[in-house]
Amino acid sequence: MKLHGVLVGINRYQDERIDTLQYAATDAKRFYGQLVSSLAAEDVSLQLLTDEQATRKAILMAIGELLPRQAGPEDVVLLYFAGHGSPETGEAPDRVSRYLIAHDTEYEAIFATGLDLERDLIRLVQRILARLVVVILDTCFSGRAGGRAFEGPVLHNRRTGFRRLVRPKPRLRDLPLGEGRIILAACDDDEVAHEDGRLRQGVFTYFLQRALSNAEEDPSDTSSEATISLSRLYERVAESVVAFTRGLQHPVLNGRLSLARLPLLNLPEH
Repeated sequence: MKLHGVLVGINRYQDERIDTLQYAATDAKRFYGQLVSSLAAEDVSLQLLTDEQATRKAILMAIGELLPRQAGPEDVVLLYFAGHGSPETGEAPDRVSRYLIAHDTEYEAIFATGLDLERDLIRLVQRILARLVVVILDTCFSGRAGGRAFEGPVLHNRRTGFRRLVRPKPRLRDLPLGEGRIILAACDDDEVAHEDGRLRQGVFTYFLQRALSNAEEDPSDTSSEATISLSRLYERVAESVVAFTRGLQHPVLNGRLSLARLPLLNLPEH
């Protein structure tokens, strides 16, 4: 069993009309480092794409071409995206789609140059044969100002009227990780995924990393398992994010799972 991952973080965009973010690339790098430092080297195969590396073609190649060749039926796949999301007109004038914004996405052509969450991402996931695929999105699709979303031109026109835990590196083959297809998103469709200067991270990713490290538990307690269920992970992250943002951001869990779990990871240094 092996964990394959593609981690994308984008602060800077080719189109100057798309606002620069502060911590998206750092979030992806930290999550990448957390995985590498926590799991046995032979158990992980990760690709990190940040800023200029994270073009639409590069993301499609990494997820749609390389992962289906590399990940077997008994493997686990983790897809992480931190960056802008945007709502924009899709196939019909009254239908608003949700897009992940790549480094080279064009502000005036989001449909053609972004990654449609349903049309593109779900199709890519369906090509992966792994037993468990977890998609984590620290982005938002509300079109509101601020956070990790921006308003595309069509929608715009419409609307203007701790302690560090050190753990031995587990072998994935020894962990009961279950199966499923899961999307864990930073917030609901009408909310903003916040970045925070005090945390120097996206709020969602900060609490995700803490929950994956089991940081809320007593560090002296060695009886806890080496994994965390996806449902428990979601509960911990959601409770923390809602409390921190005072109810302004509510993470969302969608998909199908059967006893799905992820390995616990070391808490990254800030």
